Amino acid sequence: MRSIYKITVLCFVLTSCVNSHKDNTRTSVEIERTEDRITTLKREIVSKSEFYDAEFLLFNVNGFANSKVTSIPGPSSWDYRFAIKVEPSEVKNWITDFTKIDTKEYTYDWTNDLVVHRNQNWERKSVPEVYKIEGSNVFIIVYKKEGILFKRVLGE
Repeated sequence: MRSIYKITVLCFVLTSCVNSHKDNTRTSVEIERTEDRITTLKREIVSKSEFYDAEFLLFNVNGFANSKVTSIPGPSSWDYRFAIKVEPSEVKNWITDFTKIDTKEYTYDWTNDLVVHRNQNWERKSVPEVYKIEGSNVFIIVYKKEGILFKRVLGE
């Protein structure tokens, strides 16, 4: 009887491990239509205003709400990286509760990697400003004149 229990548990654990990695990443790379990228991202983030373009690379170890993951949830770990274009006047809505930090305190090399496949949509000429929520791993890089925001949320 014990061996049947052990085999059942082992099968469940192995199946859970395989399934848990199926749908834990969302990326915009292969989504051609701007409207589809926006719709997909809006399902995964809290939006502070309308936005008019989006690129993203979202990782959630537990998968996403509409995925078919059938495993037992484990410890949370996520890395959400996204770029959005908003009206420049709307930038203030996205940085509420954030504190401006020195750009030398944060590396934002990942921003270029996020938009490289459609770089022409993300031309940035102004000097970026970096903001952080105190006591967290949530950062926003803002190009105010262009209305371009890059946000990264790291969680464990």
